[in-house]
Amino acid sequence: MEKYRPISSMFEPATYRIGILGTLEKKWSDYCGGMTIEHAIVLDQNPITILTGLLADQSALVGVINTLYDMGCPIISVECVENGVTSELFRFGR
Repeated sequence: MEKYRPISSMFEPATYRIGILGTLEKKWSDYCGGMTIEHAIVLDQNPITILTGLLADQSALVGVINTLYDMGCPIISVECVENGVTSELFRFGR
Protein backbone atom coordinates (compact mmCIF):
# COMPACT_ATOMS: atom_id res chain seq x y z
CA MET A 1 0.00 0.00 0.00
CA GLU A 2 1.29 3.45 -0.92
CA LYS A 3 1.50 6.00 1.90
CA TYR A 4 0.00 9.46 1.29
CA ARG A 5 2.65 12.17 1.19
CA PRO A 6 1.41 15.73 0.73
CA ILE A 7 3.39 17.98 -1.62
CA SER A 8 3.52 20.73 0.97
CA SER A 9 4.26 20.76 4.66
CA MET A 10 2.33 22.50 7.38
CA PHE A 11 5.65 23.33 9.06
CA GLU A 12 7.23 25.36 6.23
CA PRO A 13 6.82 29.01 5.20
CA ALA A 14 4.23 29.80 2.57
CA THR A 15 2.50 32.82 1.08
CA TYR A 16 -1.19 33.04 1.90
CA ARG A 17 -4.07 35.18 0.64
CA ILE A 18 -7.00 35.69 3.02
CA GLY A 19 -10.22 37.44 2.03
CA ILE A 20 -12.55 39.02 4.55
CA LEU A 21 -15.84 40.81 4.14
CA GLY A 22 -15.65 44.49 4.96
CA THR A 23 -12.79 46.95 5.26
CA LEU A 24 -9.86 46.37 7.61
CA GLU A 25 -7.60 49.36 8.18
CA LYS A 26 -3.99 48.92 7.09
CA LYS A 27 -2.76 49.70 10.61
CA TRP A 28 -3.88 46.15 11.61
CA SER A 29 -1.12 44.59 9.49
CA ASP A 30 1.14 43.97 12.52
CA TYR A 31 -1.66 42.09 14.29
CA CYS A 32 -2.08 39.94 11.18
CA GLY A 33 1.45 38.61 10.89
CA GLY A 34 2.70 41.59 8.89
CA MET A 35 0.47 40.71 5.94
CA THR A 36 -0.19 43.34 3.27
CA ILE A 37 -3.73 44.72 3.46
CA GLU A 38 -5.53 45.77 0.27
CA HIS A 39 -9.14 46.75 -0.39
CA ALA A 40 -11.47 45.85 -3.24
CA ILE A 41 -15.15 45.96 -4.17
CA VAL A 42 -16.98 42.76 -5.15
CA LEU A 43 -19.93 42.91 -7.53
CA ASP A 44 -19.86 46.72 -7.36
CA GLN A 45 -21.32 46.73 -3.86
CA ASN A 46 -19.54 44.72 -1.15
CA PRO A 47 -16.18 45.96 0.15
CA ILE A 48 -13.67 43.24 0.90
CA THR A 49 -10.16 43.21 2.33
CA ILE A 50 -7.42 40.98 0.96
CA LEU A 51 -4.50 40.11 3.25
CA THR A 52 -1.45 38.67 1.51
CA GLY A 53 1.87 37.66 2.97
CA LEU A 54 4.50 35.11 3.85
CA LEU A 55 3.79 33.27 7.09
CA ALA A 56 6.24 31.01 8.94
CA ASP A 57 3.95 27.95 8.90
CA GLN A 58 0.32 26.90 9.20
CA SER A 59 0.38 27.60 12.93
CA ALA A 60 1.02 31.26 12.08
CA LEU A 61 -1.84 31.08 9.56
CA VAL A 62 -4.19 29.79 12.27
CA GLY A 63 -3.03 32.64 14.50
CA VAL A 64 -3.96 35.21 11.84
CA ILE A 65 -7.33 33.53 11.25
CA ASN A 66 -8.01 33.54 15.02
CA THR A 67 -7.08 37.23 15.22
CA LEU A 68 -9.50 38.06 12.39
CA TYR A 69 -12.21 36.00 14.08
CA ASP A 70 -11.64 37.76 17.41
CA MET A 71 -11.93 41.11 15.60
CA GLY A 72 -15.30 40.04 14.16
CA CYS A 73 -14.12 39.86 10.54
CA PRO A 74 -16.15 37.44 8.38
CA ILE A 75 -13.57 35.28 6.55
CA ILE A 76 -14.61 34.49 2.98
CA SER A 77 -11.48 32.77 1.62
CA VAL A 78 -8.08 31.38 2.57
CA GLU A 79 -5.64 30.35 -0.15
CA CYS A 80 -2.05 29.14 -0.18
CA VAL A 81 -0.69 30.97 -3.21
CA GLU A 82 2.93 29.84 -3.01
CA ASN A 83 5.15 27.58 -0.98
CA GLY A 84 8.58 26.13 -1.61
CA VAL A 85 7.34 22.82 -3.01
CA THR A 86 4.39 23.91 -5.14
CA SER A 87 6.22 26.90 -6.60
CA GLU A 88 8.91 24.49 -7.84
CA LEU A 89 6.25 22.22 -9.34
CA PHE A 90 4.63 25.09 -11.22
CA ARG A 91 7.96 26.47 -12.38
CA PHE A 92 8.96 23.17 -13.97
CA GLY A 93 5.47 22.28 -15.23
CA ARG A 94 5.12 18.99 -13.32
